[in-house]
Amino acid sequence: MAYRPEPGVGKIWAPPMHEVSLVSAAITAAVAAAQRAGAHRVERLTFSLAPTGHVTREAVETLVAALAGGTLVEGAAVAFEQNTTDPGGPELVLASIDVEVP
Repeated sequence: MAYRPEPGVGKIWAPPMHEVSLVSAAITAAVAAAQRAGAHRVERLTFSLAPTGHVTREAVETLVAALAGGTLVEGAAVAFEQNTTDPGGPELVLASIDVEVP
């Protein structure tokens, strides 16, 4: 089951070089969405990256692995899509959350 946040929800705005805060906020949002859906765990997080941003795929993957321990996000796959429609938009957007429901 895929969950797409409502417009404006899941967008994470912050100045460059704040990857820890961005990923932490994304994990918090994913856990909340999974709980609302009655999910047992999050299977995949898909992020959209700003084309001119400073946040890298490697940083996001590393931080998800480091920060998700003990949460419904622990062990989730991390996927990416390039944001080509909003070049001035946020550096990192939690685009979708795939969850496992009973």
